[in-house]
Amino acid sequence: MTTNSITNRMPRLLAMLLLLLGLFCAAALPAHADEYDDTLDRLSRLQALAREYSASQADTPDPIELTLAYTRTSEYNTTIWQLTAGVRDAGFESYVAANDPDLAVLQNLNTVTLPSGERIDFGHMLASMNLVYNGLPITGSWGGDCQQLAEQYHGQAGDAAGYADLMRTTFNMDDDGTLSKFSDQDLHADLDSVLVGAKITKDTDLAEALRSYYASLTEYDRAKEFITLSFGTVDTSAESFKDAVYSALLEDSGMQLLFYMNGMWSVSDWTIKEDYAPAVRGATDVFAEYLAQTVNYEKIKSETNDRLVAMGGEALSDALTALGDTDAAQAALAAAKAAEDNVQSTVSSGSDAISTARQTLQTKFDVKIFQLILYTAAAVAVFMLVFSLVMFVMHRKEN
Repeated sequence: MTTNSITNRMPRLLAMLLLLLGLFCAAALPAHADEYDDTLDRLSRLQALAREYSASQADTPDPIELTLAYTRTSEYNTTIWQLTAGVRDAGFESYVAANDPDLAVLQNLNTVTLPSGERIDFGHMLASMNLVYNGLPITGSWGGDCQQLAEQYHGQAGDAAGYADLMRTTFNMDDDGTLSKFSDQDLHADLDSVLVGAKITKDTDLAEALRSYYASLTEYDRAKEFITLSFGTVDTSAESFKDAVYSALLEDSGMQLLFYMNGMWSVSDWTIKEDYAPAVRGATDVFAEYLAQTVNYEKIKSETNDRLVAMGGEALSDALTALGDTDAAQAALAAAKAAEDNVQSTVSSGSDAISTARQTLQTKFDVKIFQLILYTAAAVAVFMLVFSLVMFVMHRKEN
């Protein structure tokens, strides 16, 4: 009786075991491919809505800027982001909410796992692409993370080498940003935002550009292309490579604005403050070490020697004026003029989009519009506060 019972149940038991095995194997496989595809699908739908909305507006705003700006929330929508990447379009926000509310998920993106199994801070990457597209390839990407890393460790070492030793413990670590100010997810987002963002034009399909980029990505190719685009022809085994990375950071006008807004920049002589310099140098050194190691300390040759460039001193001066610091604005303009007089630059833009965006920043940055937007937002906030208090008092009286 027992033997027959077991025999009769064997097919059922085997079926259950196979089902459990299948579930286990499915769990062991990359589980986020669907999340990656869903994210790109939403990005494609968002860009389609951006094109529709742009066509309906008299001033025809750039659909690429509308799309990327829509994803910028919280830390990516602070004053400096609004000054450099632009103020988000409230009309477009409403248009998206009315036509495809599911796309709001794109405003809270964090870690997305790529088909390769690599994890990346997708929200950070899209926000950084917005700045790269606007002509600021350093500020929102690797430069911003170096600044945060320097700020995190400031005061904990006596020189750049000491800071670099401390920073190596958290730099490029497997982390979602909880422990590290420059985690592996941030690092990948920084490099990818520059490499993809530099190739974007107004006609680019963002989702397809990202899908194509990630289809055959290797760590070596990613680092090599980034070095070529950001620093030109260099010998990554030489100490001068670290110097080049540090100089690129300090010479970038977007980074000067970022340092200024974080109290790390000296207005009097328009350079990094002396007490912050070693920490900043330590941060750029560990970043340069990563790049050099990833390309096996090779000599990297740029075929065109074209490099990404940032907004000019005039745009930086306008941004500082918008913040109400005319002394800083004058100092920035004077420093830019001196650099222009003393150095004959041979670098050019890495893409038409960046060149156009840079010219726009230099010639069309409307300080009054930006200030008006800030004042309007403040007025709305005050009105809502007063309205809430009135409603609360009326409710209490009714009760």
